[in-house]
Order: sequence, then C-alpha cells, then structure tokens
Amino acid sequence: MIISIGCDLVEHKVSQKLDWEKDTNVQNRIFSLKELQLYSETKQLRFLSGRFAAKEAILKCLSIGMEDGISLTDIEILQTANGSPYINLNRKPLQLSNELGIIRWHISITHSSSFSQAFVIGEGL
Repeated sequence: MIISIGCDLVEHKVSQKLDWEKDTNVQNRIFSLKELQLYSETKQLRFLSGRFAAKEAILKCLSIGMEDGISLTDIEILQTANGSPYINLNRKPLQLSNELGIIRWHISITHSSSFSQAFVIGEGL
C-alpha cells in the first residue's frame, strides 16, 4: 500500500549559485559523509542536485519541512553496487517514517542538462 508520494525538482543554476560544488560548509550541512564520498567519485553538480531533490521529496512524504528540526544529513541517498539509489534514514526522519507505517522506500532520480528531479514513494503494509 502506498502511504505517501513526494517529488522535487532542482535547477542546476540554483545549485551552482549556492556554490554546492565548492562550499564544504554547505556540503556538510546537507549531505552525509557517505554521500560526499559518492560525490567525490563523480564531481558532478547534478549528483548533488539530485540528492537534494530526493531529500526534499522524502520530507514531503513525511509531511514535514526542513524547518521542523530535521537534519538533512539524517536522510541519506546512497547507491547499490550497480548504481541504483536507495534511501537510508536515521534519527527523526526514521522515527517519523516508522510512525507513518512506511516499511519500504522507492526512489527514482533523473537529470537533464538543466534540472535534477527525484520521485519517492513510501510504502506500507
């Protein structure tokens, strides 16, 4: 059963303007160490934009926003050995997911030359 759906779109120009590629302070506030390790393999702005879009989509699924005391580093978008993204939640996002009855997450991230988009589904019993 689908419990919630979230979608978000990030314009690469905005990510570039916010200097995500170079500002390590910003990177450390938004992305976990594991995500930054994956980024170091690609060094592509669209990677960071896609991960941010995914985090926003997850927040929408959880019916909360960044202002609700959530640390974005507690929402990780990692990848399998074949490169497929998957979601790993910690602390408050994990607690909220459990309270909603979400037992499985589905995620898709796509990129164009100008945008990154993420689509997320929270599934329950």
